[in-house]
Amino acid sequence: MKLNKIVELSLESQAKELKEKNKSVREIARILTDVSKQSITFNTVQRYFTAQARLHRDVIEKNEKLKVKVIELELDTVQARQELITEIRDLARQAKEDGDIRTAIQGLDKAVAALDSLDKRLGRFSVPEVQVNVQVNQQFNEFMKVILEEVDDVGRARIISKLKQAAIY
Repeated sequence: MKLNKIVELSLESQAKELKEKNKSVREIARILTDVSKQSITFNTVQRYFTAQARLHRDVIEKNEKLKVKVIELELDTVQARQELITEIRDLARQAKEDGDIRTAIQGLDKAVAALDSLDKRLGRFSVPEVQVNVQVNQQFNEFMKVILEEVDDVGRARIISKLKQAAIY
């Protein structure tokens, strides 16, 4: 297959810019001929844009097929996890019926962990990060007051200096 003259002369970006400026195929052919000092016909420009459109369609189609494949694999994974969770539950139920409470509890723990993992994978329930808001400022100030009252002036100055260096006081 022969390489298109626009590609051969590296005029792709100029051709694209001219098309974006709503130039006709004939105008693009004339302008590219002037720029390159080589004859570029209406048909050459037409074939180039047709090939580009086909290439874009192919890329989009492959992208869509890839998305479908990823979704299918994800669904297979979810189904396999659900089957495992069901089996763990069944084993826990059987252990409970057999009087083995410890194994039943372990099975249920595993089932809960597997469900949490599945939910996380599916993005269903985002577990909020633990936030600990501790009000220690007042207690710290009271503690420092007691400490500073118990040490001599030199010790007090040294402690205050170190706390300021650590940006605590």
